[in-house]
Amino acid sequence: MENVMDWKEITLDAKSWCAEGRSALVRLPVLAYGFFLLWKTALRPEVFTPFDFLNLGIHEMGHLVCMPFGEWIGIAGGSTAQILAPLFGVWQFLRQRDYFAAAFALGWLGESLANLSVYIGDARRQELPLVNMFGGDPIHDWNYLLTSLHRLHLDTTYAKRVQFLGFLFASAFVYLGTRLLLEMIRSRDRKSTRL
Repeated sequence: MENVMDWKEITLDAKSWCAEGRSALVRLPVLAYGFFLLWKTALRPEVFTPFDFLNLGIHEMGHLVCMPFGEWIGIAGGSTAQILAPLFGVWQFLRQRDYFAAAFALGWLGESLANLSVYIGDARRQELPLVNMFGGDPIHDWNYLLTSLHRLHLDTTYAKRVQFLGFLFASAFVYLGTRLLLEMIRSRDRKSTRL
């Protein structure tokens, strides 16, 4: 566990990383996407983006990976994978010292949670079109999961909470991404005034 840095060490290392000639301009469109994510996660989680194709693929892969562990785990595995993939991205990018990419992975998590909130909120209505890789009638994951837990009546409550979590992670990306870009600009300005 000696390789784990605390928050203060990460902050200092991130400042050092920004001072290594990183370009804020190149990352600016990605940060702009973060502002779109704030809008999506706060007000319109049902808006479809290209990342939702990625989230859907990861979701379906989660079902396949978890299928050997039983029906309930197999069904829950889709949403679990959809949450774990961006978290793995955060961890991996922190290991690589790419702090902006790690912040972006938090935004990806926010978008993934917003996507899941729509699915959770549809548990009673079951109006969303579902993917079924094996033929037959598809199972609505969240109808099945919440029904088995006797919580189906709380689908919209859970959906709002997950949507709010998505907004928090999208906000974290915008906040951290903005701080990193500003630090890159300040570092460049400090270098140019020294010359």
